[in-house]
Amino acid sequence: MSESDARKPSSDDFPGLVREAIGGHEKAFRELLDRNRQRVMGICCKMLSDVIEAEEAAQETFVKVYFHLREFDVSKEFAVWVSTIAVNECRDRLRKRSRRGKLYRELSETDGASMPLENNERRDARERLDAVESALQLLPDKLREVIILKAYGEHSYDDIARILGVRVGTVMSRLFRARRRLTEKLEKGGQD
Repeated sequence: MSESDARKPSSDDFPGLVREAIGGHEKAFRELLDRNRQRVMGICCKMLSDVIEAEEAAQETFVKVYFHLREFDVSKEFAVWVSTIAVNECRDRLRKRSRRGKLYRELSETDGASMPLENNERRDARERLDAVESALQLLPDKLREVIILKAYGEHSYDDIARILGVRVGTVMSRLFRARRRLTEKLEKGGQD
């Protein structure tokens, strides 16, 4: 085994992969991006409700990761750090959007073509998904963020608490309220 092979982190050695990326190994950095791409896109899509803007936000997230990777504390969880950057990028974009008075574009406008309506079952599923997406956008930001991180980012309560900078009890409370309000909105047909 060569010295360079000995330094390569295994796929199970995530901290080693992070150290390699911090050390400037491009392949290790690409592996980190690949492992986190779906999570970051999920968070950005759900927070921004605009696939194009979500792709831009995800790309900007990974640019920030690249430029700040040396500041990352390898004793921490990389996925939590990346998700925190993604949430903050989306928050910034939402603040800019609201200042300009832009309205949310429906996610279904940009991805509706990906699910052709071949039968009633698919149409019903699409309508339910659209109803959930619409109801999700009506939630206050703090509640929407928690449910997005739990459902789409697949984070634990502890991870969400670290990402949002709140206590675990606050996460649990917000998640409970978010689910209750989402259910109420769906039962009312998306009306406030």
